[in-house]
Amino acid sequence: MKIKALRDDKGGEYMSNAFLEFTTAVGIARQHTVWNRPQQNGVAERANRSIAEGVTAMLSESGLPASFWGEALASYVHVWNRLPTSAISKATTPFELWHGSKPDVAHLRVWGCTAYVHVQRDQRRSLEPHMQKLVFIGYPTGYKGWKFWDLTSKHSIIYERANFDERYFPARKDTSPIPIPSLLTSEAVSKSVPSQGERMLDIELDTDSEDPVVAPLDPVSPRISPSPSLEQQSPTPSCFNFVIFLLFL
Repeated sequence: MKIKALRDDKGGEYMSNAFLEFTTAVGIARQHTVWNRPQQNGVAERANRSIAEGVTAMLSESGLPASFWGEALASYVHVWNRLPTSAISKATTPFELWHGSKPDVAHLRVWGCTAYVHVQRDQRRSLEPHMQKLVFIGYPTGYKGWKFWDLTSKHSIIYERANFDERYFPARKDTSPIPIPSLLTSEAVSKSVPSQGERMLDIELDTDSEDPVVAPLDPVSPRISPSPSLEQQSPTPSCFNFVIFLLFL
C-alpha cells in the first residue's frame, strides 16, 4: 500500500524542508486546504474529532488526569486500527489492509482498569507479595506485553504477566464493581483462578443466556385477615365465663 497524496492545512509541522524533501523523494503529492476551511479536509477532521471524543471518554471513565492523554490516544488508535470499517472494501480492518494479515485482538483490555502484575523473584523478598496492583495504560510498541502505571511510585512499567480486573479503576475515587457483558465462555467463567493475562470477572452479565421469565403480578387488592376459629382462640377464660361459673356455685 502506497500513499498517493497528502492534504494538510499548511501547518508548521507539515511545511518543513525535511518533510517536503521526503514526500518529494517517495512520490507523495502535496495538497493544501484554503485558509480557515477545514471542510476541504473533512475525512481527517472527522477522524480527529472521533479520536478527541474517545480520549475524553477514556480519561473520564478511568479517573486518570489529563496528562495521560498521550497514552489514551495511542491506545485508542491501537484498538481503532483493529476494528472493521465500511470505508474499506469488504469491511476489513486498517491493520489487515496495511500488514496483509488479520489482527490479533486477544490482548485488548479495558483502558485504565486494575491490573495485578507478577513481581519476579529477584525483585521481591521472602514473604512479600507476588503481585503488584497497577493501572493498565496501554500497549507499548515493540514489546510483547502491556504498559502499566504505578500510582505509588509514579512510574510506568512494562510487563508481560498480569491479571486484569476490568470492573475497577484504581484512579477513580468512586470506583465500584461494574457488571460488563461476558467476553468469555461459561467454562472459562467457572474457573476460580484466571490464567495468565485473563480477566477477573466474578460479576458478569451473560449475554448468551435467555432473559429470565418473570411471572405477572396479581392485581393489588386489600387483604382481609380471617377471624380466628374457636380452636385458635386463646384458652384464657373471659369475664363472662367467669361470672357463669360463680352462679353455678
